[in-house]
Amino acid sequence: MNHHDTDLRELRDQLPPPRPITLSEAHRRSLEHRTRTAILRSDRRRAAVGTVAPLALVAACAATVVALLATALPGGTSPSTEPDPRPVAAAPAAASRLLSIAETASRRAAPVVGQDQFIYVRSAVLANEGRFGEAPVLGEVHEREVWFGQDPGVRGGDANLIRELGQDWPIVTYGPDPAGARRPTYAWLAALPTDPDRLLDELEPLAVPVDGQEPEQAVFDLMTGLVRETFLPPDLAGALMRAARLIPGVVLEPGAQDAIGRRGVGISRTDERFRTRTVWVLDPATGRLLGTRDHMIGPDGKAVLYGATAVLERAVVDRAGQRPSGAGRA
Repeated sequence: MNHHDTDLRELRDQLPPPRPITLSEAHRRSLEHRTRTAILRSDRRRAAVGTVAPLALVAACAATVVALLATALPGGTSPSTEPDPRPVAAAPAAASRLLSIAETASRRAAPVVGQDQFIYVRSAVLANEGRFGEAPVLGEVHEREVWFGQDPGVRGGDANLIRELGQDWPIVTYGPDPAGARRPTYAWLAALPTDPDRLLDELEPLAVPVDGQEPEQAVFDLMTGLVRETFLPPDLAGALMRAARLIPGVVLEPGAQDAIGRRGVGISRTDERFRTRTVWVLDPATGRLLGTRDHMIGPDGKAVLYGATAVLERAVVDRAGQRPSGAGRA
């Protein structure tokens, strides 16, 4: 044993013993599903780029595989190449309400949105005006308007605009910003899968956990961004609600209120890494998002509100700064 081994042993002795991690059954099933999906995707990519073998060898291998499958599997059926559907992982009450709201949301009429137009959203906002590191101090409710351009190009967001607190604030990106999860245009949203499993398969690689955050929380945060200040295609709105049922830790908050006191169905998830909780306040009659609530979780486990929104109007307009006249409103 040399002095390096001694130093390492001393360092190990100073560390706390490893903490056992206990996963819930829903969380374990979710991780298993994601692992199987990743393996299948990897296999498909390898198959797509593999070297083409001589025709005779391919035929011989194919015949051998068919023969083996015919003898190994009942009835000669081939194994599925698709992962099993995700189990419903949200709390039962939340899962039930989300399914009902999803069906309502899917029945709404779809707007017509051109690539040269803008999505307009007007909201009431309750924001924290306290000092950093101190308890939240909520200010007065104020209005916020946003205009998001629908051009999918890398400079398509250059004309985006926020109007808040009596001032116009252009959204500056300082680089290419094509349509995508960071800038979800209506066309990009409409192209997402509406099957909840496939939708999560699409969103999970885009949801990057921050500083030890749970992957499921990163997905929930991404979905929150997609529902907040956008104009969702009806089919996707329903799919997002169905997909939320498959995320472990999603719970129901009955009687949740938006920033102006409208009551709805609250759907939330707690971020255990940052000790915060975001609530979607949904209108069960229309399937629309009424608003959101953001809480900090104190050392005693109590939730402290530090922000809330209430969506007042959504519309499609022709230019940034233009307010809707009636057509295209929702």
